[in-house]
Amino acid sequence: MSDPVSRKQPALGAEPAAAVSLQWRQRGDPVALWRALQALHQPGAVIGIGAPLAAAVGADLPGLRPFERLQRGRFTMPATQLDVWALVPAHDASQAFDKADALIHALDAHAELVEALPLFSYRQGHDLTGYRDGIENPTGDEAWAAALAADGGSFVLVQRWLHFRDRMAALPAPARDHVIGRRLADDEEIAEAPESAHVKRTAQEDFDPPAFMLRRSMPWGDGRRHGLLFVAFVAALDTAQRQLERMMGLDDGLQDALLGHSQAETGTFYWCPPWDGQRLLLPAVSASVVTPAPLPAPAPCVVRVCQDGPLELSGALMIAGTPATSARLCRCGRSQRKPWCDDSHFDAGFVADGEVPPIDEPQAEVLPGRTRVQPIADGPLVLHGAVQIVSDPGRPVTCCVGPTLCRCGHSANKPFCDGSHAGAGFTAPA
Repeated sequence: MSDPVSRKQPALGAEPAAAVSLQWRQRGDPVALWRALQALHQPGAVIGIGAPLAAAVGADLPGLRPFERLQRGRFTMPATQLDVWALVPAHDASQAFDKADALIHALDAHAELVEALPLFSYRQGHDLTGYRDGIENPTGDEAWAAALAADGGSFVLVQRWLHFRDRMAALPAPARDHVIGRRLADDEEIAEAPESAHVKRTAQEDFDPPAFMLRRSMPWGDGRRHGLLFVAFVAALDTAQRQLERMMGLDDGLQDALLGHSQAETGTFYWCPPWDGQRLLLPAVSASVVTPAPLPAPAPCVVRVCQDGPLELSGALMIAGTPATSARLCRCGRSQRKPWCDDSHFDAGFVADGEVPPIDEPQAEVLPGRTRVQPIADGPLVLHGAVQIVSDPGRPVTCCVGPTLCRCGHSANKPFCDGSHAGAGFTAPA
């Protein structure tokens, strides 16, 4: 077999100024998605295959498994395994957007985009906490020995971490250094740091056998929500698994101090296949064996505007990345579980006309298919696709494509957004 480094995906190991992390869920025929991946010519992106897709097409990929949830005490690492992942590195944010957009369109017929997370380099390799990231990365041949299997493929752990920077900043400087196990001032390890310090809990050489990983993590977010997308390439997933279990204290009961200042929001494993110079080297699959029986067409999306109450949605839905067939979504702006309704409209005395007036415009045909509902941070609900809007008694009112619906409670054009959320100071997560 040729040198593994010559068969790795070209972008694996890149240290870009900007990037986008993309994750998809397969839809329709999984074999069609597999063949679309085989046909890709994307040397500028790292592509990963998830265990659910491999199982759906009957591909034998030794060593690949789905991410499993970890929990001990009050700390959790959730499992959010999906089918395909891509890391799209670039020189700047514009190039990252264009490259990611091209990849999204290439797979759109066979995969549903669940997450597109813009990433950036911060202060030449620092985390948003201010500490330098990736100091313990192996280099040169040792880096590739840690990251690549014999065939040039690799496995990767991908986790989105949300930082609680205010909590970290409230600590005295020495206490912050002891959380990390390194001095912020000079990046030097602190020998007398507690054993719970992050550097000590994850010291790669202290495992038996050593647990070396090639990290390519990058910050994400804005002034309200932000953190680190942890990306670690390994020759075998057991390496990453042992690191995570050590952080959680599952092996010796001692938990990583960093868990009190950053929360894992996602957890996924992928296999990054080797590269033949033009295409991904994916094993062949037989369509006659794995093509599933046709599924019944999903129901069209219907939005019922409840008088003085929430929006009730039905159909094949994807709400903020979560699949659903029905949902009650807040439109009074008071729910503590946004975008979901928690009946706060009763206590708030919310008043809104649930009888939506007819709209004098061409009516869209509501076709079966999954409707994506995306809450916009501090803004409205954006629906992708054609939907039917009905009044509280169920009277059809209008059909429209891609409506933007109010969820702050202040629009003068309910249920549609008129931009009032900005002047009202409405706040809500995406």
